[in-house]
Amino acid sequence: MSFSTEVKNELCRVSMQRACCTRAEAYGALLHATVFSHREIRLSTENAVVARRLQALLQRAFFVVCEPQRQGRKYQIVVDQPTQIGRIFDALGYDRKSHVTYHLNRNELEEECCLASFLRGAFLMAGTVAGPEKKSHLELKSGHQSLAGEETSLLLDLDLSPKLARRGGACLLYFKDSASVEDFLTRIGAPHAAMALMEAKVEKNLRNTINRQVNCETANLVKTADAAARQIAAIRTVLDTRGEKAFPENLRETVRLRLAYPTDTLAELAQRFEPPISKPGLSHRLKKITEFASKED
Repeated sequence: MSFSTEVKNELCRVSMQRACCTRAEAYGALLHATVFSHREIRLSTENAVVARRLQALLQRAFFVVCEPQRQGRKYQIVVDQPTQIGRIFDALGYDRKSHVTYHLNRNELEEECCLASFLRGAFLMAGTVAGPEKKSHLELKSGHQSLAGEETSLLLDLDLSPKLARRGGACLLYFKDSASVEDFLTRIGAPHAAMALMEAKVEKNLRNTINRQVNCETANLVKTADAAARQIAAIRTVLDTRGEKAFPENLRETVRLRLAYPTDTLAELAQRFEPPISKPGLSHRLKKITEFASKED
């Protein structure tokens, strides 16, 4: 099951108690139907749960009873009786004689709850959203540029700023930032899906932070090991040719401890002196040793 399907199944569980919101949700679905005209209305979906939701919306909002019909992979809800189409057009404030229906009657969407319900219906018919494992992306597809423009206005009223693009003959409203996707899903009635995206984002950020820390620590360890290896190589060069007494007396303890504890960091090695010395002090001594060794070559 795709994440879009999971989201739509969650949306289909939203209560239909308020008549205005039920009508607004049905309105959003109708404007994204395969056909929405004064002669025929055809709603098509591959999701059986969505098909049952559409059936219930039409019945509750307009008293239109239509059974979904299975056609291949899709479920079709067809309204072709003039009286039923007229009932829907009248309820939404459209002229029955006109076939130009792809514009919004904002009188049906005066309340913010109705705006969210309208967008829920639109998403059920024409929306997709990427899952938590992918980059954030939510889009709403429309075959009509004027409708896409009016829906942009609706989203702006909800403090959401979609991008607009064209793909083939369709217009796409889309979000690519995770905060907008999460906000949109929450507003239209899918808070669990929004939370899943948010948790995935937090987990990804945490994982990236841990990886950065591990990489940094690994780089520091490699740097420390390389430095220790260079110091030990310099010491052994002198020891092999002239012995420990070749080193100045104040550096001999450092020579012995560096050889005895080759994997210690500077901080660890500094604590082995009696009494312990500072890390900068040890660094200075080791630098003196390598300089001395280079002069002895």
